[in-house]
Amino acid sequence: MIICINKYFYDLSGIQALQKDQVTVSPALQQSGLHKYVRHPLYFGTLLFVWGLFVLFPLLSNLIAAVVITVYVLIGIKLEEQKLFLEYGEEYEAYSKKVPKLIPGFKREG
Repeated sequence: MIICINKYFYDLSGIQALQKDQVTVSPALQQSGLHKYVRHPLYFGTLLFVWGLFVLFPLLSNLIAAVVITVYVLIGIKLEEQKLFLEYGEEYEAYSKKVPKLIPGFKREG
C-alpha cells in the first residue's frame, strides 16, 4: 500500500492542477511493478489491511468496517475499470485479459 500511495499521490492528489501552463496528458497504461501481478494493487493492499486487522482483532466494529470497505472497493473497481476501458481501449482490454483484477495469481476475474 505504501508503494502505491507514494507512487500515485502526485497524480491523484490534484497537486499538478495547481501548476500553471501544464498540459494534461493521459499517462501511459501502467503495466510494470506491482501492476504485473494485479490490476488494482492499492485496492488489494487496502483489503489485505482491513481484513488482516479483523483477523488480529476480531471485533464487531472491525468486521463491519471490513465489510463496508470491501463493498466500497468493489464498487470503486467496477467504476474505475469502466473509466480505464474508455481511456485506454484495446490496450487495457488486452492487459485485463493477462493480469488479475484484484487477487495475484488467480486467473482473469473479469
